[in-house]
Amino acid sequence: MTYPQDLMEKTPPWDSSYPFRFYRNRPQSTAKDDNILYLHWHEHFEIIDMQVGKAIFHIDSHPYEAHAGDLLFVPAGALHVGYNAADEAMEYVAVVFNASLLRVMHPDPVHERYILPFLDGRVPMPAQLFAEDELAAPYRRLIRESTAEFENQNAAYELVIKHNFQLLFALLSRQFLPEKFIDKPAPARHSESFKPLIQHIESHIAEPLSVEQAARMVNLNPYHFCKTFKKLTGRTFVDYINWLRINEADRLLRETEWTVTEIAERIGCGNANYFTKLYKKYKSFPPSDVRRKREPAMKSVPPLS
Repeated sequence: MTYPQDLMEKTPPWDSSYPFRFYRNRPQSTAKDDNILYLHWHEHFEIIDMQVGKAIFHIDSHPYEAHAGDLLFVPAGALHVGYNAADEAMEYVAVVFNASLLRVMHPDPVHERYILPFLDGRVPMPAQLFAEDELAAPYRRLIRESTAEFENQNAAYELVIKHNFQLLFALLSRQFLPEKFIDKPAPARHSESFKPLIQHIESHIAEPLSVEQAARMVNLNPYHFCKTFKKLTGRTFVDYINWLRINEADRLLRETEWTVTEIAERIGCGNANYFTKLYKKYKSFPPSDVRRKREPAMKSVPPLS
């Protein structure tokens, strides 16, 4: 179902390698029926962790009454809204994340069998897990551990959160994936044919490669190629190449003395201004920030005798 564009939430820029946000909501007003989540939709998944009080959330027109400890799963593209359900304080955490968080760079038959059905919409996530349900406890623990990691932002918190979500979806597959998906061999028709293409892209990262050229390499027309590529990687073809290039550029910024212009040329972005703009889009900060952070560390290293 497609909803009006004016109801689509404009998600703030995030690191495309770790596309998630955690929003802690404590509405100041505590009156029953107060709007606590405005009507909107977005292309990302969302998990609502009800922590204090109770509320009613409507997800694609279906009402769900959530009490403290309950979890609600909002599918990508679902219209949703929330209201306070009592004259009392309430609090919830909204976890918004893109499916690309859980995609893998290389085709993985186990991932395709157990995780991909949730990401591409073939299998719905459970609408609600109740606080009193013992089976909900591991999910709630992973969500709350991830919330704490995001709020504290200690070293490598991004990796911890990504690990937690991979585990969360693995547990979802054990409990909610229908047997027909478990018993069915992982789809390998496209994933196997895409492996040489992925390897080619990684080993020729600076060389131009059009959609049409890539599609011919896997014997698909451009339309079906684009659909299949995004399903396998979680990214469009152009986004995937840019993502690889920026990750390589980030490594070069940290490990070499090459100038920004030299690095831009090495990864196939000849225009330094365009490279800076692209880097900031994917990393949320300019490449000059990386070099500034390196300088104090470099000055503190004693010269070799």
